[in-house]
Amino acid sequence: MKVLEGCFGWRPSKMPSAERKHTLVWLWILKWVMIVPVAIAAFKAKSTYNFVRNHEELQRSPPYDNNVLLSQLLVYVGIMPIFPWIFISSVLLIYLKGPWLFLVGIVDLGLAVTTAIGAGMEAKYLPASYDGCKPAKAEAWQVHGDYKSFFVQAAELQGKKSPQGACKDFVTAWTLAAGVVFFQMLAAYIGIFSDESEYSILNPFRPLFNLILIIFGPPFWFHVHVSPRIRFTYRYIIKFFRRVGSQRKPHFVKSAPYTPKYEEGIHISNPKLQEVLVIEHVLLNVVDYLHYEDVIHFSLTSKAVREAVFPGRDLLHRLPKLQKRCCETDTKKKCLYCNKHICTGCQVERQLSGLSGTRHVTTCQPYCRGCYYQQFSRHQRGYKKPCKCYTTDRELCFLGICRTCNLRDFNEMQETRQKRYEQQARDKAEGKFLAPNENVKCGNCKQDLKSGTRWWVCGKCKGECRDKMHPPYVGKKRLSDVEMAETHNEKVEELESSRWKWSTIFGVR
Repeated sequence: MKVLEGCFGWRPSKMPSAERKHTLVWLWILKWVMIVPVAIAAFKAKSTYNFVRNHEELQRSPPYDNNVLLSQLLVYVGIMPIFPWIFISSVLLIYLKGPWLFLVGIVDLGLAVTTAIGAGMEAKYLPASYDGCKPAKAEAWQVHGDYKSFFVQAAELQGKKSPQGACKDFVTAWTLAAGVVFFQMLAAYIGIFSDESEYSILNPFRPLFNLILIIFGPPFWFHVHVSPRIRFTYRYIIKFFRRVGSQRKPHFVKSAPYTPKYEEGIHISNPKLQEVLVIEHVLLNVVDYLHYEDVIHFSLTSKAVREAVFPGRDLLHRLPKLQKRCCETDTKKKCLYCNKHICTGCQVERQLSGLSGTRHVTTCQPYCRGCYYQQFSRHQRGYKKPCKCYTTDRELCFLGICRTCNLRDFNEMQETRQKRYEQQARDKAEGKFLAPNENVKCGNCKQDLKSGTRWWVCGKCKGECRDKMHPPYVGKKRLSDVEMAETHNEKVEELESSRWKWSTIFGVR
């Protein structure tokens, strides 16, 4: 019972007890259902037994089995009494009470065992199905030396044209005998285990319950308690080797920010324009309603203008202001490849293949160990299949990109952008742009994730994402200075915008 509680999580209040009227109903149903099959089986058993008994050629050993006649006799002796016994026992069940019902079950068991022994002996020299009675197989069935096959010999003795018919006669008799044994054993079970006491070992529910528990209990326990741990350990080992293996971070060629050399002097062709543009609120009014890419082209007219529009010493503060004032506010977004701000007025629609990094960075969510174990390891294999959204990553779709990227080599841009996605995936896993008092949360239970192994789940199909872009392990988050905590949230957007530095502004990789 303890095994039952552990495996199924269910504790039965008490074992159900048998009732005499229920036992009689089941026995009557079984016996009346058996009348026609038993009659046919008895007729076939008698026919085959008499045929074998009257022909000593089929009883020879060698070349045939030693117990051909004995097996046919046992089946005949076992099945023939069952037919009259069905009617006799059905009447006795009305009058017999108490332990006398047990005797009916014993008689049923004796007849079933006798028939089962005979059918088992027949199985040694008969095929198990009609497939073995095909012409080629019937003629070559268990041929020894120069002797004829058993079915060839039987066909000649019966006067039939082919051994196939003789084979089917014997197999039909054997199949009917096996069916009678099954129903007869079931009737014997109900008759013997008919005690109405709840705790009796003869209670019909108890041996059936124990049989089910013995057969299905260990596999079910293994499936519930062992298999999930094996699946979890296997995935953990893979992540461990990925962690200790060569996990190189994506390498970027950093562009040094432009710093004008005033000591060498800068020739300003139009000093009045430069003097106007260095005034920030005037510059912001000038760039109002312009496209961000037009502002970039405007800054490239001269070094002085570029320093006025994008000052190297004040770039972190100037960029957010310019990006806020440029392009249409309602349709503003970032170019997928260079991260410049674009809108419907300045973007170029182009049919290009997608990138897997877009899906991993925007939809994939980290899961804690407990949620991953419950959602993926605890269920049977295939319940939560691995993510297969990668099949849609390379599908052609219309993407809005800036005019500068539209003129560049597309393969080179995709390679560079994929590296950027890898870095963004690492930043997302480490929570680099979260506030100092915030941590990365589990996508299922919303609890803070501590340092350690990360389990990733696709946000589209809810399957496990096993892409190598996601880091398998995340260390402890570095604590920021407490005095800088107040200004941290204000600088997050500026840090995200300035990650690309001058290479982002001018579209240079």
